[in-house]
Amino acid sequence: MLVTCLPDVAKDVGANRILKTRAGHFHHPFGDPSRPEASERRWRLEATKKALEVLTEPVTEPTVFEY
Repeated sequence: MLVTCLPDVAKDVGANRILKTRAGHFHHPFGDPSRPEASERRWRLEATKKALEVLTEPVTEPTVFEY
């Protein structure tokens, strides 16, 4: 599984489960460090939970999940 804001690149490298995040930052796919700490912690926790959920989904080809 790959967490990224660049799902096309993830497909090109052969990732089977791709979690496209709303972070929108190439260098920070798990959040935005410029946000207030409490807000950022909540966002990162929920993104991590979504990533764990994605790992349980059966896939037969590269599949993009959104968070």
